Amino acid sequence: MVYDVIVVGLGAMGSAAVYQAARRGAKVLGIDQFDPPHRMGSTHGESRLTRMAVGEGDEYIPLVRRTHEIWRELEAETGDRVLHDCGVYVVSPKTASLGWREDGNFAEETANLAVKYGIEHELISAAEVRRRHPVIRLDDGSHAYFEPSGGIVDPEGAIRSQLHLGKAFGAQVRANEPVLNIDARPDGVTVTTSLGQYDAGQVVVTAGAWVKRFLPVEYQRPLTVYRQVMYWFEAEEPEHFGIDRFPMLMWIGEKQSDILGAFPNVDGGQKGVKLLTEQFVESCDPDEVKREVSADEIAYFAEHYAAKRLNGLTNRCLDAQACLYTMTADSHFLIDRHPENERVLVASPCSGHGFKHSAAIGESLAQWALDGKSEIDMSRFSFGRFG
Repeated sequence: MVYDVIVVGLGAMGSAAVYQAARRGAKVLGIDQFDPPHRMGSTHGESRLTRMAVGEGDEYIPLVRRTHEIWRELEAETGDRVLHDCGVYVVSPKTASLGWREDGNFAEETANLAVKYGIEHELISAAEVRRRHPVIRLDDGSHAYFEPSGGIVDPEGAIRSQLHLGKAFGAQVRANEPVLNIDARPDGVTVTTSLGQYDAGQVVVTAGAWVKRFLPVEYQRPLTVYRQVMYWFEAEEPEHFGIDRFPMLMWIGEKQSDILGAFPNVDGGQKGVKLLTEQFVESCDPDEVKREVSADEIAYFAEHYAAKRLNGLTNRCLDAQACLYTMTADSHFLIDRHPENERVLVASPCSGHGFKHSAAIGESLAQWALDGKSEIDMSRFSFGRFG
């Protein structure tokens, strides 16, 4: 069989591309070196942040809006909840920016986008945040943006739903089958795996932290992989962190390394309050990354992040998992035709803020592969900007 589209890598974007291409009647094959959803890459850990006013830039607004629509469509099709619109706080000191922004306050920049695009929101004082949520230890030098339409998404659930529906529309999925080579010719593409060869008209590479292995050396340089850690800490009174009382919290510090994410508990989910920060000092190889989380790492996070920002948590860590961020040099996405093969699309919609856009990116990749272009403009994310 010659497939219309082969998708390499079935995480957030790859599973979405499989689903979107298959629902249009295309002959689709999805391939993953692991068994998705899994813990080896970037799309696991029970919850991911989403918000409609994306402070990283205007170009993301169409993607996140369409993604929310698709997630609701998935829920209607499967009956499984994917998006929990419990609200989201973006908290920052008045001087705080993020690594990809040279100036400006991130909460205020987010609010400016919300005003521009008519997204419901509030700007709230630190005192009001503490009144509403006494577990948040916000000092008076900070304030918060609150967006009721934001919240959290189930990453494993989104992947599972999209692959399930993709297969229902006729897609084939092959798990635990590493891709060894992609050979693109004027008349088609051959994908060679550990178990065989497959031919297609178009190939979409959404391989996450492994995407560099499919690029020429000079195009690998803007991409760096970093190990991150997610923690689940015991709460003294878990109900204070339940999804009906505790919104998603994105806390921006004075430095990029001061970021803290705190996630509400979902009924039936993992015990403990999920917390994380980010580090961009030590890069890693995804095949050799340390998967275990040490006692020293847990103790440091408990003292320097959890205890300083939140009330009501104990020092007992119930679980910890490593996660991989694939960062571009400017922290924006990389979505473009392969620089040497017109029949191959490469997507690294990453840099720690990609999941909230993943369903729309998958749809856009399917459109690009089948129609030659996507409805949402992707030109901002081209290889060309890196020179």
